[in-house]
Parts: sequence; C-alpha cells; structure tokens
Amino acid sequence: MPTVAPTAAFDYASEVYKAVDSKDEQQMARFLTENCTFVYANSEPVVGRANIAEASKNFMALIADIKHQLLDVWAVDDVIVSRLEVTYTRKDGSTLTVPAVTIWRVRNKQIDDYRIYIDVAPLFAH
Repeated sequence: MPTVAPTAAFDYASEVYKAVDSKDEQQMARFLTENCTFVYANSEPVVGRANIAEASKNFMALIADIKHQLLDVWAVDDVIVSRLEVTYTRKDGSTLTVPAVTIWRVRNKQIDDYRIYIDVAPLFAH
C-alpha cells in the first residue's frame, strides 16, 4: 500500500521542483536529510546536504535558468518517482528541453536518496 497519497506526492514534488527552479540552493537543500545521497545523471554521488547545495550552486552557475514540468508522480512506501521535462536556458539564451525521471527515497518528509536520470550531454554540446 502506498504510504503517500498520489496528490500529496505530486504536491510534494511540485514544491521540491519549485525550490530547484528558484536556483537558490538553500531552498532546495531544506528538502534533504543531513546525509542525503544525490546522483545527477552519470555524475559521481554527492553525500550530505551542504555538499549537495554546493554542487547545485556550481551547476546553476553554468546555466541562465531551469524549469521543471512535472508530468507524473508515483508514490510507493517511502519512494517517490517523478516523470518530468526539464527546460534549461543556456547563458546565450537558447533553450533545451529533455525528459527526466527522479527517484527519491523519503525519510521523515525529507529526501534521503535523490537520483536524477537525465541526458544533459546536449546541454553543453551547443
């Protein structure tokens, strides 16, 4: 049985992506446990809220803007899976929209394991 109602999971995911889209790493970090593990695409895992916030800040400095369009959310036990489209705005003003999936393991209403499955190679091939 799901422990999070689908609408609650969708609302939670919407709040997380709103924080990410703000490009304020501290807004995003408040959704993470102190020892969260974060894996973005094929990057090495980053462990710890402060380290993840710093990695996010460094990535956001490479782009002009980011916008997440949430398409589907599924919640089972302590796992939330989201299907979305991410639109990146490069510093030159051009945009790239790519599909993505995130898988979060949630503990005490915070993300303890954060996995993003996305191909961002075209973002920097421009």
